[in-house]
This record gives sequence, structure tokens and C-alpha cells, in this order.
Amino acid sequence: MRMFLTPKWWLSHLFVATMLVVMTAAGFWQLDRLSERRASNDEIRAASEADPVPVEQALDRVAAGETVLDHTAVTVRGTFRGDLGFLVANRTFDTQPGSWLAAPMELDDGRLIIVSRGWVPRRWVVGDDPRSADPPTGTVVIEGRLFESIDGGRIGTGTDTLAEVSRMELETVEEALGVDLADRWVQLSEPQAAFGEIPVPVPPPNLNDGPHLSYAFQWFFFTVSTVVAYGLIFRHRLRDARIEDQALLDLSGQAEESGVRSEN
Repeated sequence: MRMFLTPKWWLSHLFVATMLVVMTAAGFWQLDRLSERRASNDEIRAASEADPVPVEQALDRVAAGETVLDHTAVTVRGTFRGDLGFLVANRTFDTQPGSWLAAPMELDDGRLIIVSRGWVPRRWVVGDDPRSADPPTGTVVIEGRLFESIDGGRIGTGTDTLAEVSRMELETVEEALGVDLADRWVQLSEPQAAFGEIPVPVPPPNLNDGPHLSYAFQWFFFTVSTVVAYGLIFRHRLRDARIEDQALLDLSGQAEESGVRSEN
């Protein structure tokens, strides 16, 4: 066994032990991610499947410092400001490139809240799609999901008639449109009778467990496989060492026997 205590083997032991710790930690990290995702999915279901509340009520709760979860179902009654429509760039739908088409909606109390009406294809953005995507006129009532502002937005190049931002960051949208906005925005949740073929409403997120459980199993499998493989290496090396020792003993015995015969 002393052969396994040489510097070469100590380095091997250290490397394998480090890999076992890393792979085991990665497996438990994936299980933590799974728990977090399930908790987040439960929050989204609770917020989105509850009876919708008037958006003014939700905004008043936000102003009072209460927690209003993303995906909260709301109803919005007001008038679209089609003159302030804009694009949120680089959004896909069924793998197709395009943008979100959004516009402020003026509520009965005068506040403006951004409504992302849905997705439009890139062909429409560049003017190659003749379909109309104008918002309905007059007072309308829509249902949607309420969201916080998303950090990291920038103003883009836009088109001749529409401003463009990279993300739904409300401060950036305010800068692009030159108006004051409510500090939440709404994603239209389903097609409305007053809307045309486009924009296409953005579907809710897929509330599955994701790949975390399978990733955890993979990391634990790698951990067990490493232990088994290293044990087999030990076993084979011990067997080889015993064979070598036995061969040396046989050679030594033969040499002694030959020496005795020579003396005789």
C-alpha cells in the first residue's frame, strides 16, 4: 500500500477528491435551483390564475409599498395612445424573429400605463408585411399580466414612425417617448375582439421544472462513476503490484536455487 503514498499518487488522490466535491456540490446546487424554480412557478400560478383586479388598484398598492407580484392578473380600462407606440426589439415567437409592439394606455384617472400588445414579425417592422397593427380606438377593456420594470434598457434606432427600446425598462421608455408613465407595465394576455391578426399576444411562461432534476442526476451519476472507476484503478494496480512482487520472488528463488546448484 505504500505505493499509493508517493507524491504522484497523492496528486491523483487530491485531484479525484476535488472532482468529487465539485460534482457533488453541483448536484445539490441543481436541486436548490429546482426548489427555487418550483417556488417561483407556484408564485406565478397564484398571481396569474387569481381573479383579475383593476390595474388602478394594483398600482395604488404598489404606491403604498405593498408587494404586487409579477404576472398578477389585471384588467385595464382606458384609451390607447397610438401616437406613442414603440417597439421592444429582438423578441422571438415560435423561433421567428420580431419585436414586441407596445403603446401607453390612458386610464380614466389620467395615468399612462404601458401595454405590450404582443409580438410582430420583423417583416412588419421593416415594412414588408401589409397587415395593420393599429391599436383599437376609443375606450377599451383588456386583460393582462402586470410586471415590474426590467433593468438594462437602451434606446434603439427604431423606425420612421416607431421608437424602439431594447428592454421594457420604464425609465428608458419614458425617455424615448417623452411622457411620464406608471411604474408597472402590462403584457396583454389573450387576443381581444378589437384587435386584428397582429400583434400576436405573448404566451405565459412554461411552468415546468426545467432541466434541473436531470442535471442533478447527471452530476450524482458522475460522482458515483468516478468513485467506482478510481476503485477499479486501485484494484488493478494492486493486482499488478502483486504479480510483479510474485515475479520478483520467483526470480529470486530461481537465482538462489541456481546458486546452490553451482556450489554443489
